[in-house]
Amino acid sequence: MWDSLVITPLTQGLIYLNDFIQGMGAPYSWGFAIILFTLIVKIVTLPLNLQQARSMKATQELQPKLQDLQKKHAKDKEKLAQAQMELYREHGVNPLGGCLPMLIQLPILFGLYQALYKLASTGEIVGQRFLWIPDLAFPAREIGIKWVWPPAPEFIGWAAAALYVVLPVLTVVTQIAMQRMTTSSTASQDPQQAAMQQTMLIMPFMFGFITLQVPSGLTLYWVTSNLFSMIQQYFITGWGSLLPRREDEEAAGVKKEAKTSDADESKGQKGTKDGKGKRRKKKR
Repeated sequence: MWDSLVITPLTQGLIYLNDFIQGMGAPYSWGFAIILFTLIVKIVTLPLNLQQARSMKATQELQPKLQDLQKKHAKDKEKLAQAQMELYREHGVNPLGGCLPMLIQLPILFGLYQALYKLASTGEIVGQRFLWIPDLAFPAREIGIKWVWPPAPEFIGWAAAALYVVLPVLTVVTQIAMQRMTTSSTASQDPQQAAMQQTMLIMPFMFGFITLQVPSGLTLYWVTSNLFSMIQQYFITGWGSLLPRREDEEAAGVKKEAKTSDADESKGQKGTKDGKGKRRKKKR
């Protein structure tokens, strides 16, 4: 059922796009077929992606109120959860709204992974170049990550490996950029949010490691999808914390100065009290 509903349609779709591009006389037809396929997927899922971006933006705007609730109900987790859900309901925000586009894209990703292996087994994409990539079907399933491990007999040499490593590196870079763009520039001021950001930083490197073991065509799809998502995200929320706006930086600076001045003032008051206490002891 999975094969007939997902793998076969994706395989036939890629073959059709390749034949279409090849008929136009364009070079690297398989690579451009994957890019065109990615664009079609992004257009089809655009309404869901817009919903995801708006939901994330709305959630970020509620962060100050959520922090107030956390302070208010710090000792009662049940009341905190109820208050948070009421706040979300009041502002029409679905905290899980950002998960749907990813859940929809996962079957496409897994299906494309198997479709590329199917095309490789029939010899369709074996040896098909794209720009600097020598073979979109490489690495094969049985090779895995051994092609970058010098002691292994499957090692292809540093020069050839460097050509294939470019896409996994781009995967990591674009994933990190996407994370920064979908994060508010003021989120780092919240210790809880900052800790979560640090934890999430491991995800791009996990994706990068995975892409070392799958066909380059699939990695090309993922990088292209990330680039399209970055363009889309820019028009919805801007650069986020990737390139903070000047107003946000100034606001953060004002807050930092205010905290510093408050700390200095409290130290000064403490010092004055200590001085008065010492003078009283001397008089006695």
